[in-house]
Amino acid sequence: MSNTSLTVALSRSPTFSKASQQLLTALAHSATPVQLYAQQHLFIAGDEARYFYWLESGTLTLYSPSLMGESKVFRSLEAGALVAETVMYAQPCHYPLSAVAEQDCRLQRLPRELLLSLTRQSADFAYSLVEILSSRILQAVNRIDLLTITNSAQRLVSYLMDVHAQQGTAWLQLNNSHNVIARQLNITPETFSRHLAQFRRRGLIGTGRQRELVLLDPVALCHEVGLPPPNLHFIRTRPASNLSGSLFECCNLL
Repeated sequence: MSNTSLTVALSRSPTFSKASQQLLTALAHSATPVQLYAQQHLFIAGDEARYFYWLESGTLTLYSPSLMGESKVFRSLEAGALVAETVMYAQPCHYPLSAVAEQDCRLQRLPRELLLSLTRQSADFAYSLVEILSSRILQAVNRIDLLTITNSAQRLVSYLMDVHAQQGTAWLQLNNSHNVIARQLNITPETFSRHLAQFRRRGLIGTGRQRELVLLDPVALCHEVGLPPPNLHFIRTRPASNLSGSLFECCNLL
């Protein structure tokens, strides 16, 4: 990947959207390509965090290892995502999660020390990072509230309503597999599938291709699980593109 292409790619990420061209160019020139094969780890939780990454191709899963043998999946990242960029500002700096390739991945490795040096040189960029971190903390608080107060069916419907709000259409494009979403919501895959089957039988949702799901009646769906109706304009059209940014993806402090 050329330095120019990487500079453009970094500028499109929320983290670097307000960074100067000089900062982006310096980062791109410092990049080193990394190739991962399926099931190969990029880093392990607790490793010293000397680099962050830009995912050029493939799928990477962030998870927390468990002594009981069942890991907690936090996010599944696809091409175009930054990995561990905000962790670079922690002190001491260690990766809080493990990252493993779900399929072959190509990444660009970027050094922590250069990022810190460039941040010190740009007050505007540093301020934009504070804004981003503040937003992510608020999202994390919302997610903790949902995971600790609501039951599994309510968590699933809250997630669907949130994706609906983000994408602006009843034709939802889910960013992850059902198993990954279930783990993110602290629901067993079996319970997740059972809830979806129940909603389908009652005519509240329909399914499309692969990760596609359609909300047939969001108000009735919320009523079904004891949630207040969503304050949303219901649009039953296919989306033009797949947008991201759901609060259920809030575990991107890594």
